[in-house]
Amino acid sequence: MQSAVCLTGTRRVACLPVEEPALQPGEARVRVRQVGICGSDLHLFRDGAIGDQKASLPFVLGHEAMGVVEEVTSPEYAHLVGKRVAIEPAIPCLRCEFCLRGDLNLCPNHLFLGLPPKAGAMQERITHPEHLLEPVPDRLSDAEAVLLEPLAIALHGVDLGKVRTGTSAAILGCGTMGLCTLMVLKQIGVYPLFCTDLLEHRLQLARELGADETVNAGQVDVIEEARRFTKGRGFDYVFECAGVDETQWQVAPLTAPGGKCLIIGTNPSGHVRLEGSAARRKGLSILMVRRSRLTLRRAMTLVEQGRIPLGRLATHVFPMSGCQEAFDTAVGYRDGVVKAFIRME
Repeated sequence: MQSAVCLTGTRRVACLPVEEPALQPGEARVRVRQVGICGSDLHLFRDGAIGDQKASLPFVLGHEAMGVVEEVTSPEYAHLVGKRVAIEPAIPCLRCEFCLRGDLNLCPNHLFLGLPPKAGAMQERITHPEHLLEPVPDRLSDAEAVLLEPLAIALHGVDLGKVRTGTSAAILGCGTMGLCTLMVLKQIGVYPLFCTDLLEHRLQLARELGADETVNAGQVDVIEEARRFTKGRGFDYVFECAGVDETQWQVAPLTAPGGKCLIIGTNPSGHVRLEGSAARRKGLSILMVRRSRLTLRRAMTLVEQGRIPLGRLATHVFPMSGCQEAFDTAVGYRDGVVKAFIRME
């Protein structure tokens, strides 16, 4: 048996004993060191489900994770033993037509750490496919290794949008996902970058990371402020990173004619509230960003080269024994939190 952070009820988590998973062929045993609390974890924490995916309690949470490989089953992965690794949480089947054409993130047969029915990474040890583990360079901290997962999603979103240097963009929501997107767009020369959020400490961090204009959506009309800022033109790209009705409704009005709207945030209601008449009138492209697509290693390279200051997002670390406080802090946006982690050792 081993300890795990489990969802036990609405807004309740606890450290409980669970069985250590058995090692299967093609898998590695990983001693988990640190796990981030993601928006999807918070959806489960608040509602016990994400859309139609309902957790059977108690349920082990967490998918943004890193750890140390203790054992492998394939000789070609022997070099991973003893190494820190970043964990790609999506487990595609590698056999369907979508996997075979390279769209691993669209595999209809996949499992995903921390989403029902697959137990998550908030346990002392997990087993995971060896090919989904990436060695972490020494210069990256454990927190940065965890944050590679959302950064990889941001990279996929930028790839999907075919974002061009010198174009403009708005980012709605400056949590971890929005700030990762901001840093990638800044790196490739997007200007200006317009960011919105309800929390002033996140807007301040956005400015420090390169935002050209920030707007507190709780204090001003975002659409009117964007029209003023762009002189009525709108933005070439709008990235929706909050996953709530209000920001999804703002996407189309903020986008310039012929522009692209990229939906990254997950609305817990399971729908996207789009201002359809504006989207149709402007001829907008609506792109749904589904996790990451072979971008984890690229994300690691950007951080290792010092191009993306990923560690700036790491604000809070809690021990396993403080898991309830960790989730309460993250869900309530307390104490200036941007990204909260649970240390599993």
